[in-house]
Amino acid sequence: MSETVTPQILALDNAFHGVRELLQDRISPAIGDPFAAQMARLSCLLLKVCANAVDDAAELRVYENAAIREVLAEASYLVTEPLAAQLRIAAVSTDPGLKISVLDDENNRLRRLLVQCHDVLDGLDDGEAKSLSQKIWRNLESMEAKRAPRE
Repeated sequence: MSETVTPQILALDNAFHGVRELLQDRISPAIGDPFAAQMARLSCLLLKVCANAVDDAAELRVYENAAIREVLAEASYLVTEPLAAQLRIAAVSTDPGLKISVLDDENNRLRRLLVQCHDVLDGLDDGEAKSLSQKIWRNLESMEAKRAPRE
């Protein structure tokens, strides 16, 4: 019975994991100097964090952009023109591509609108506006927590 081997696609996250495994399993144990061995172990951790960041990058940005669009749609009913029109347009927009740089540009555009929107909402003496303002803070906190490096 022959063993089936699944080929690994050479992707940046796989490359980072491969280098980490080589460093961890083959090179680090052979290092006699304690300081150099510790630096090798720290490098392994850094490679793992980088691999996970690369793997998560597009998903995080797509999630964030969708979450911001949802809030902007809600806020468009609470603010006045011309901001309301800008928020409605942004709320129905889509990500123009999946490259990280493109997603980051879109994320920055949406976040600038979110800041404008939040500033206006904070100035309103309205329960619904205050509630949405708190939702914005919770969303931003959640987004930043998801961007935290993971092992």
